[in-house]
Amino acid sequence: MIKDTFFSLPRFMNLCRKEMVENWRSNVLRMVLMYGVMAVVMVWNGYTQYNYHDSVYFIRHANTDPAWGFILMAFLWFLFVFGCLSASLVMEKMKNKTSRLSTLMTPSTPFEKFFSRWLISTIVFLVVFLIAFKLADYTRVMVYSLIYPEVKEVILPVNLGDLVGSGKRWFLFNETYQLILVLSIYCFVQSLFVLGSSVWPKNSFLKTFVSVTIIVLIYVLMGMLTGNMLFHGNNNKDYGYIFSSFTEQQVFTLGTIAFMFFALVNWVLAFFRFKGSEIIQRM
Repeated sequence: MIKDTFFSLPRFMNLCRKEMVENWRSNVLRMVLMYGVMAVVMVWNGYTQYNYHDSVYFIRHANTDPAWGFILMAFLWFLFVFGCLSASLVMEKMKNKTSRLSTLMTPSTPFEKFFSRWLISTIVFLVVFLIAFKLADYTRVMVYSLIYPEVKEVILPVNLGDLVGSGKRWFLFNETYQLILVLSIYCFVQSLFVLGSSVWPKNSFLKTFVSVTIIVLIYVLMGMLTGNMLFHGNNNKDYGYIFSSFTEQQVFTLGTIAFMFFALVNWVLAFFRFKGSEIIQRM
């Protein structure tokens, strides 16, 4: 009999251990898949970069790996793609009646079941992703250090700290708040796929992607129409003054707060949708 009807740390730890042990094969395969895809892309990019630079270039640009610019950009793309794929698998055990029954009969509360899956797909995923990314990057370094031994001092692992900064060509963001905004957008997009997984356990990634694309297109069209009516159909110039009174940092901070708020809303909605799965008619 469950005494703590919402959350119990010992029971939650046992549930997480159960999830890890039962799914270790699929989790390892997914990590290997992430590593393989990223390694292939990085090695291919290394070929296109190093093959067209002679030794004079490397001498003149010491400590400047020409592949870093692409790799830092690819890091964010990989994060979004694999993060959404991971989120779409949150409710993969709810695809059929047998697995649903097994999941719902596990002696733990709905919050513990949902939170364990959210934790794995969100926090644990980030750790695994960073490990796979660094392994793929070291694979690139090892391969091209053997191919170009005369310039191996320049072929270096990418430094993720170079995502933010100025003065070098591979920096992606000039300020930290710009990167934080991008990460908040990632959390929001990832939360959409968590919610989609709760709504559509089968083919969750495809259905969520199509639905989000349609909704975004509708909102963009409505936003363009509304903006045209407000700013071009009205001679009042106060609107421009209101928006121009904000600094870039304030705008980015407000955007970050908004994206994180809606991400939290999506995660909460996903929990209540999962909690509703206990209703027998949905099995």
